Amino acid sequence: MVKQEKFFIKFLPSGKTIKVTPNYNLRQAILDCGLDIGSSCGGVGTCGRCKVQLKEGNTDSRDSKFITNREKKEGFILSCQSKVLSDLAVLIPEQKKGRTKIKKGESAKEPSKVYAGICQSELSSVEIKPWIVKETIDVEKPSLSYGTSDLYRLKKSISENLGVSDCMIPLHLIRKLPEILRSKSWKVTVTVDKENMILIDIYPGSTPKKCYGIALDIGTTTLAMYLVDLENGKIIGSASEYNPQIKFGEDIINRIVYSIKEGGLEKLREVIIDSINNLIWKLLLNSHVNADNIVSMVVAGNATMMHLFYGVPPKYIREEPYVTVANKFSSSTAEEVGIKHIKNAFIYNIQGVASYLGGDITSGVLATGVSTREDLTLFIDLGTNGELVVGNSDWMMGCSCSAGPAFEGGGVKCGIRAIDGAIEKVWIDQETFKCHVDVIGGGKPHGICGSGLLDIIGEMYLKGVIDRKGRFNKDIGNKYLRCVDKDCRYVLVNGKDSTTGKDIYISEVDVDNLMRAKAAVYAGIKTLLEEVDLEVSDIEKIYIAGGLGKNLNVQNAIVIGMLPDININKYYFLGNTSVTGAYLSLLSIEKYRQAEEIAGKITYIELSVNMRFMDRYVAGLFFPFTDLREFPTVEELMYSMSNKLK
Repeated sequence: MVKQEKFFIKFLPSGKTIKVTPNYNLRQAILDCGLDIGSSCGGVGTCGRCKVQLKEGNTDSRDSKFITNREKKEGFILSCQSKVLSDLAVLIPEQKKGRTKIKKGESAKEPSKVYAGICQSELSSVEIKPWIVKETIDVEKPSLSYGTSDLYRLKKSISENLGVSDCMIPLHLIRKLPEILRSKSWKVTVTVDKENMILIDIYPGSTPKKCYGIALDIGTTTLAMYLVDLENGKIIGSASEYNPQIKFGEDIINRIVYSIKEGGLEKLREVIIDSINNLIWKLLLNSHVNADNIVSMVVAGNATMMHLFYGVPPKYIREEPYVTVANKFSSSTAEEVGIKHIKNAFIYNIQGVASYLGGDITSGVLATGVSTREDLTLFIDLGTNGELVVGNSDWMMGCSCSAGPAFEGGGVKCGIRAIDGAIEKVWIDQETFKCHVDVIGGGKPHGICGSGLLDIIGEMYLKGVIDRKGRFNKDIGNKYLRCVDKDCRYVLVNGKDSTTGKDIYISEVDVDNLMRAKAAVYAGIKTLLEEVDLEVSDIEKIYIAGGLGKNLNVQNAIVIGMLPDININKYYFLGNTSVTGAYLSLLSIEKYRQAEEIAGKITYIELSVNMRFMDRYVAGLFFPFTDLREFPTVEELMYSMSNKLK
C-alpha cells in the first residue's frame, strides 16, 4: 500500500505549521492549527472574511467577488474556497480583536450599577435563598453498641442538621469518608445541594463557610461571567470575551453543520470549555477567592450553545420537526463537564423552551419579571437570532426569527462586532451628506457594529440617500457615493481616517442584508401578536435585551421598520438579561424554580412553517414597510423632511 503524500503548511506571522493531505481545505487547516480566521458564513464562500495571502506554493482556489484584481495579483485567496496542492507559506492577515464592554470588577465597584435595566436596589430586594449551603456538623461516633456504617451516620447528621433526607453521596467522596470523619474527631464541614439532595464536598473539622458561585451566559457571540458571593449576593468580579466558536461560523446553523463533520462536535466543545476555563482562572486571580469555595455554576444559553457545551449532538435542531435532545440537562460536577479549577462544583443550567427559544430567553424573562407583571409586555432579545416573548403573569407566547449575523456586524463588508474601534452611532449632515460617527473607545474607526449599521440605514433613508427599496439615490449630489459600474458604496469614513487605511463604507448588498434582518424581526413581532389577536398598540412595555440594545437608536429602528411604531417611552433597553437571570437563580432556589415554571409556561410558535410570517417578511422588504399605515409617525417624519428640502 502506497503511503499518501502530505504537504507542509507554514502559517505567518504565527509560525505554526501543519501537515495535510492533498486537496485538503485550507480554511480547515487553519482551524486545525488553532488559529483564528474570520468566517461568518461557516466556510461556504459567501462572506469573504477568510481571506489569506499565499506567499509560497500552489492551491486550487475558486474565483471570488471578494478578491479584487489587485489582491489576486498579490496572492490573496479565500481559504475556504482553496484546496492544498503543494507545500505552502500562508500569511493570515491580522484579526482585530477587542475587549467586550464588560469590565472586570465593575459590578462590584459600583453599588448603583444597573444590571439588565434593573437597579441594584431592586436586585438586593431579592431574598437570598441559596440552595447550596456550607455547614459544620457533628457526626455521631461509632461504638460497639452503635456500629452502623460511616455513610449511614453522615446521612443521618445531614438530615438532622440541614433537613436533607437521604442525601446522595458521590463515590469519590465515599472513598475519602473514613479518614475525613476521624481526622477532626467526627466534626466535618459539608457542602450540600439542598434542591437535588447531593453532597458536593466534605472537609475535616470546621472550615470557613464562605461559598461562591458563578453565573455564566453562553451566547452565540459572547461569553459573560459573574463571580458571586452566595452569602450576600455581591458580584465579586465579572469577565467576558467573544465565543471562540465564531471561527467555525457566526450563526448557530453554521455551527450545527460543522458539528456534524468528523470531529466537529469535539472541536466546538473543546474551544468553548477552554474559554470558560480561562475566564474562571482570570476571575480567581483577580478576586483572590479560593477555588475550593466555589460550589456551583448556573449556565444559561440558547439550545444549540447548551448542546455544544455538554457535548450533545445538536444535529436535529436544524432538521424538521426541529427538536432538541433536551431542553434542560442533568446537573453534573464541573469535572464531568471539563471545567477546571472548580472541579468539585456542581453545574446547573436554565431550562429552555424549544429548539430556537432556549434557556437564555427563559433567563431573560426571569430577570425582567415579565412572567409576574400584569401589563402586556414584549421581550425582544436581539442578536444573531431575534427571540421574542409576549405576555404577562397570565400567559406567555414566544418565537424565534432568524435575523442572521447582521446585527452582530456579520454579513456586512465593513461590519465588525461591538469592540473598540467599532462605529456605534452615525448621523448624516443633510446639506453635505457627510457622515459623523461615534466610535467605541474613541480614536480611529475599524468598522461598523450592529447599532451603527442600524443608525446609518435609518439616517440614509431619512436623508434621502436611499429609497424605500434600499437603492441609492444617485441624483442628489452626494459626493460620498462612489460607483464603479453597478457597484455603489456610500463612504462613511475615508481610508486616511480609519485604522485599516481603507474606506469604511456601506453598499447596496449590505443594505439588502440588513433589510432582510429587520424584516424578519418585525414579521416575528407582528405574527406573534396576531396569534393572540393583539395589535402593536396593545403593548404596554417593550424590553430590548442583548448587546445591540445597549446603544440602539430606537427612532432609527422604527424608521427602518424593525420595531413597532409606538410611543418611544414604552421602550426599555437592557443589557445581558441572560447572565442576570443566571445570577438570580444562583442566589435563590425560588428563582431557579421560577425559571423552570417560566419555560413550561411559554407556548412556542415555529415561524418557519407559518405563512403569516412569510407574508409579513416579504412585506417588510421595504423601508419601513410595504403598507406605510403601519408606521404613521415615519410617514409624517418623511413628509416633514421633504417639505424642508423644498
